[in-house]
Amino acid sequence: MDARLKLEEGWTTLFLLWAMILVAALALNQADLIDGLQIIPLTGSLAVLAGLLLAKSRFQSRTAHLFSFVYGLFVVSWLVASILPAEETWRVRVIEIFTRQADWFEKAFNGGTSRDGLIFVIQTSFIYWLLGYTGAWFTFRQSRVWLAVVPTGIVLLSVVYYYNGPKLLGLYLATYTLLALIYVARTHLADQEKKWRSGRVRFDTGIHFDFMRSALLAALLALMLAWVMPSLSASAAVGDALGGTRGPWRQFQDNWTRLFSSLRSYGSGVSDPYQDTLVLGGPRNVGNTPIMDVYVGGRLPYAYWEAIAYDTYENGRWTAQFVEDPVLHFPDDGDLNIPLSAGREVITQTVVNYLPNSSFLYAAPQMVSTDRQIVIEGASDPTGRLLVSSVRSRYVLRQGDQYNVESRFSLADAEGLRSAPTDYPDWIQQYYLTVPDTITPETIQLASDITSQFNNPFDKAIAVRDYLRENVTYNDQIPAPPEAVDPVHYTLFISREGYCNYYASAMAMMLRSQGIPSRVVSGYAQGEYDDKTHSYRIRASNAHTWVEVYFQRYGWIQFEPTASIPVYNRPETANEGGGDNFASPVFGGPDRSDLLPEENFEDFDPGALDSGELTPPINEQTSLLDRLPSWQVIGAIVLVLIAGLTLFGANEINKRVEKDVERSYGRLGNWGRWLGLSLQPTHTPYERADMITAVVPESGPPVRNLTQQFVRKQFSPAHDMDDTFDPRTEWRVLRPLLLRQSVINWWEKWRHPQRKKDRFDRWR
Repeated sequence: MDARLKLEEGWTTLFLLWAMILVAALALNQADLIDGLQIIPLTGSLAVLAGLLLAKSRFQSRTAHLFSFVYGLFVVSWLVASILPAEETWRVRVIEIFTRQADWFEKAFNGGTSRDGLIFVIQTSFIYWLLGYTGAWFTFRQSRVWLAVVPTGIVLLSVVYYYNGPKLLGLYLATYTLLALIYVARTHLADQEKKWRSGRVRFDTGIHFDFMRSALLAALLALMLAWVMPSLSASAAVGDALGGTRGPWRQFQDNWTRLFSSLRSYGSGVSDPYQDTLVLGGPRNVGNTPIMDVYVGGRLPYAYWEAIAYDTYENGRWTAQFVEDPVLHFPDDGDLNIPLSAGREVITQTVVNYLPNSSFLYAAPQMVSTDRQIVIEGASDPTGRLLVSSVRSRYVLRQGDQYNVESRFSLADAEGLRSAPTDYPDWIQQYYLTVPDTITPETIQLASDITSQFNNPFDKAIAVRDYLRENVTYNDQIPAPPEAVDPVHYTLFISREGYCNYYASAMAMMLRSQGIPSRVVSGYAQGEYDDKTHSYRIRASNAHTWVEVYFQRYGWIQFEPTASIPVYNRPETANEGGGDNFASPVFGGPDRSDLLPEENFEDFDPGALDSGELTPPINEQTSLLDRLPSWQVIGAIVLVLIAGLTLFGANEINKRVEKDVERSYGRLGNWGRWLGLSLQPTHTPYERADMITAVVPESGPPVRNLTQQFVRKQFSPAHDMDDTFDPRTEWRVLRPLLLRQSVINWWEKWRHPQRKKDRFDRWR
C-alpha cells in the first residue's frame, strides 16, 4: 500500500470514531426538538475529518486548535446559513446569525427569554464540531481514547434520557455503546502494535480480524448483560447533592427553559413538568402516562390538582417569586398558617404517586395539611400568614408512595363573589396587579371593551373567560411567537389560537389591566373519575394551566378560559350548589388491590425528573444530631469504621508489597509511569533504573539497591538475595522523593502542556 494512504492507527479506527459521532448526531436529529437539526450529522463528520488532518499535521497543539476553531466557525456558519431563507444573500444570512447570537447572549446575561430556535441549532452545531474534532485529536495525536468516547456519550445519553417522545432513541444509545466498545478495543490493539514494533517483537498481521471479531462478541455480550439488568431508580442522594429541588440543577432547568423556550416539549412521564418558570413557547406533546390516583369522598363539581402558582409575567415568561426562604413544615405542626377565606369546606384526598421520583405534592387548591414533611415556597402577608406558591415533599416521592392531604375546597356562589369588596390589601396589589410594559394598548383596550358593561370583578372575569373560549382556537402544536411580539398580543390579535398556557396568560393580563388581581396556576385538571373507588386517575395528558382570581373574604377562585376544558359555572346562591358530594369528604384510604388495575408499570421509563431531597432551613436552636435522622448518624459511624478498616488494610497490603523484592521492583515500574517515563517490556532492569534516576537523581542509591536485589533473586543460580536487605528501608527514603517529583511533573505538565510533546516530537 502507498505509504501516503497508510494510517498508523488503522482506517478501522477512523471509521469507528466517525460512526460514533454520526450515531450521536442522528439521535439528536431524530429527537426533532427544533427545525434545522439535519445539519448536525454533516457538522460532526466534517469535524472528524478536520481533526484527523490537524492531528496528523506538524502543527503544535495551540496552532492546530486555532485552525480547528477557524474551520468550525466557517463550517457552522455556512451550514446554518444554508437553512435560512434563500432569498437573502449569504452575507446577510451570516450577519443575521451573529446578530441573533448576540441578542441571545444579551438575554442570557440580563435574565430575558429567548424564543429564537435557530440559536439551539447554532450552539449544538458548535458542540458537535467540538466533539468530532476532539475525538479525532485524542485518537490520532494524544491517544487518550476515553476523552473521545465519554464526552460524546454524555451528550447522547442526555438526549436519550430527557427525550419523552415516541421515537426509540434508546437504540441509538445501544448502537453507540457497541461501537464505543469496539473502538476502545481497536485503539488498544493499535497501541500494542506500536509497542511490539518498537521492541522488535514479531506478530501476525492477521491478528486484526481475530481481535476485532473477539471485540465484537465481547461488546455484544456486555450490551446484552446491561439490557437484562434491572434499572436503578433515580437516587435521592444525587438530588440532595445537587441542592434538592431548589438547587443548581433546578436553576439550570429554569435557565434552559428560559433561553430555549422554542424547543418542542414532549411532556414528562416521570418528571415534574413544572418548574419555577413557565415560558410561552412552541408546540407541546404530552403522553398518556398515569401520574397519580386521587381518592376523594365523592365526585367533585370541578377538579384541579395544583402544583405551582405564578405571579410575575414579563417577556412571555411567568415566574414564581419566592420572596422568602422555604419553610419546613412537619405533620405535627398542624394546619398551615394560611389566610382564612369564606365559603369553603375541607376535603381529604389520598394521593397515590405513580412517578418513580416526584417532588411536588399535588392537591386540590388551598392545601391546609398533609401527613408528609413538606417544604413550602412563597412569601408571607403582613400578619405572618403563608402565601403559598408551591408545596414540595421534603423527601423524594417514589413510585407507589401514598400521602394524605386536606384542602379547603371553595363552594363560593356567584352572588357572594359579586358582592366581594375591592379594597385589596397591599400584598395583593404588589404581586397580582402588576402589568408589564410589553402588554400592548390593544390588549388593554380589548379587556376594557369586554368588561366595561359590568360593575364587579366576578362578572368581568366571566366575560373575559367566555371571550377567550369563543374567540381563541385550541391548538397545542403552534410555533413559538415571533421575537418582536408579546405572546399575549400575538394570541389575541394575530394567531388567535393556542393552548392552556396562552389562554391563562391572556386572561390574567387582561384582568390585571382592569384592576382585578389574578395569577396563573399549573398542575393537572380533571382526570378519569371512577364511581366504584371514588377516585380520579390523573394522566400526563391532564397537564394544565388555569387562572385564579382573588376575591376579598373568599380568597383565590378558579376560572377556566381554555376552550378544550369544560367550564364550571358557580351556582347563583349557596342553596343551588354543593350537593351531597361534600357531605362526607373524608376518605379513609384506598385498597391497594385497586391501584393501577389497567397498566403494568414495571417498565416505567425514568425520564427526566428533577427530583431529590430538599434541604430545609437550619434552626439555630437545634443541634446537628437533632436535625439529622438516626439512620444518617448510624450510617456516618459505619462509614467512618469502614474508612478506618480500609486504611488499616491498605497499610498492611502495602507492607507486604514493599517487603517482597519482586513486588517492590514492580511498584518501581508503576512509579516510573507516574513520573512520565515510557518504560517498555524490552528495557532491562538496569535500563529502567537509569531512566528513573535520570529524572530523580536523589533516588539513585535506593533504586539501584532494589534493582540489584531483584536481579539477584530473578537471575542468579540460587534465586536468592542478600539476607540483610530490607526493601522497606529503601522505600522509606524513596517514596517521598518519587512523590515530590511526580507532583512537580504534574504541575509542569499543567502549566506547559506542549513542552513534553515537543520534546517527544524532536526525539522522534
